[in-house]
Amino acid sequence: MYEYDKLIYLKEEKCVGCNKCIVNCPVIGANIAYIVEGKNKVKINGEKCIHCGECIKVCDHFARDFNDDTEDFFNDLSSGKKISLIVAPSIRVNIENYKKLFGYFKSIGINFIYDVSLGADITVWAYLKAIKDNKLSSIIAQPCSAIVNYIEKYNSGLIDFLAPIQSPMICTSIYMKKYRNIADNIAFISPCIGKSDEIHHKNTFGYVNYNVTFKKLLEYLNKNLINISSYKECDFDDIKCELGFLFSRPGGLKENIEARVQDTWVRQVEGEHSAYDYLNEYGKRIAKGESVPLIVDILNCSNGCNFGSAVPYENKLSIDDCDNKFNNLKKIKLPKNNRSFIKRNKEDLSGMFDKTLKLEDFMRVYNKNQAVFDIEEPTEVQYNEIFKRLNKFTETQKNINCSSCGYGTCRDMARAIHNGLNAYYNCIDYNKQEVNHEQQLLNYKNEEMKALEELNRLSEEKVKNAEELKKKVSEIILSVKEVTKGNGESAVAIGNISNDIAEVLNITNILKDNIREIRDKLNKFSKASEQIVDIANQTNLLALNAAIEASRSGEMGRGFSVVADEVKKLSYESKDVASSTQNDQAVMIGLIKQIYKVSKVLNTKMESVNSSINDISSVTEEISANSEEISAAASSLLE
Repeated sequence: MYEYDKLIYLKEEKCVGCNKCIVNCPVIGANIAYIVEGKNKVKINGEKCIHCGECIKVCDHFARDFNDDTEDFFNDLSSGKKISLIVAPSIRVNIENYKKLFGYFKSIGINFIYDVSLGADITVWAYLKAIKDNKLSSIIAQPCSAIVNYIEKYNSGLIDFLAPIQSPMICTSIYMKKYRNIADNIAFISPCIGKSDEIHHKNTFGYVNYNVTFKKLLEYLNKNLINISSYKECDFDDIKCELGFLFSRPGGLKENIEARVQDTWVRQVEGEHSAYDYLNEYGKRIAKGESVPLIVDILNCSNGCNFGSAVPYENKLSIDDCDNKFNNLKKIKLPKNNRSFIKRNKEDLSGMFDKTLKLEDFMRVYNKNQAVFDIEEPTEVQYNEIFKRLNKFTETQKNINCSSCGYGTCRDMARAIHNGLNAYYNCIDYNKQEVNHEQQLLNYKNEEMKALEELNRLSEEKVKNAEELKKKVSEIILSVKEVTKGNGESAVAIGNISNDIAEVLNITNILKDNIREIRDKLNKFSKASEQIVDIANQTNLLALNAAIEASRSGEMGRGFSVVADEVKKLSYESKDVASSTQNDQAVMIGLIKQIYKVSKVLNTKMESVNSSINDISSVTEEISANSEEISAAASSLLE
């Protein structure tokens, strides 16, 4: 069943987000970029699409396709529904053995087969008659559905300039139904996707029921293994056309007009972009009151309907082959005496149409309420915000205009982003800067990784060093314990030494006292010796006196003299002994002085040693205490 917004659809799995569809689309807004699992995709905005088919033609990935009525046509035909065909003139260059195809259609129940070229002849007649009767200053030909869609949606100011006549397709069907009394459903064998819109448009009144495109028709035949070459040839059932078949090539309408009316200004325009640019310019000229052509012969497809949006591209002839074939047919149709002009007479189709057809039967009106809301124009502030988000800060950056996003300018891209039709990630310059930024971040990350690796290496080294430290600390603890033990033993030994020294000092003091006492005794002894010497001297003096007295006494004094001699002798001996003792005493006193002096020095030294030992003992105790603290601290390192 026909649905406008689903006529062209996306095969999402095949879309690679290349943006060629956006680039080639003649209207902004008919495509919307979005992300699926981190990948760019572009879907159709059905409301805004004019069904020109250009996105299908340019997609290298076959990600877009279209629907038509081929399946419904064959289903209805097989169910017994009466159907007749109208066939586009472009079949002559798209399906070589088309007459055998007609034979196949006849074999499966098709009733009549009419050539839309006849409808094109009716359209030309009606155009010229409407221009004359209604005094029209300019009309835009409307056989192309995409052109009509564009005007109704995007340039409604030109609706009044659309030709007030139905297209050749509808004119053919009207002729069949009203003038040949054919009541069948009508199927159009078509080169165009957009014809579905015209067929289902309320202002074509259901005259045609099916759009059966060349492409889908051939796919159906191949899928169902139908070999049309095995069928006999059949021709069209209508009256023969004049030059209407030329409508399918660029300028075909112009050729028809010029063949009937000389010196008529007909503008020929084709192409997916040129056509719409021209229409916009045409509207501006009308608004300014400037001259415009009498007839605008305009088609969406660059090479006309012979290369329409629904033709099988692999079967197409070259442009020159198509032209050559049509030129030869044209020679046959034109009068032999004037190959460029058909003289109007009662016997030609136009004369017949004047007699048999009513212009009002073929009139067409258009919808003025089909206009879609155009995309909103951002303010300059909004543009700048978007540019800032796109990392575009300078005028150069804002006008790179590479078109990779699908739009012609960076400003158009910003407008599309503002309207939700595209996103920042679809800008290649933005992505390039983001990649550079990511590269910088990656470089930073690499530096961080290197730092982490270095840190890890240092950590491993630290662990290794810690193990070594642990080992050495253990050794230190052991050594400290040994030192502590040694210090304890040293302290004990030093204590013993200190005690011994104290004892020595005590003995030294006793020795000093004894020496002092000996000295005192010797001093007394010395005094006694001096007294002995004095006594000896006195005794000697007494002995001398006695000797003198004995000599005076003579014999009586002889005994006294002997005693006096003995006393004298004893006096001398006592003196000698006392003198000798005095000498020894002097020596002893000298020695005792030396001993006393040594004793004092020894006492001083021993006191100094004792003081040093006490200091050493204090230091040893402190070292022992510190060693215990070091041992405790070292032990805590191991925990």
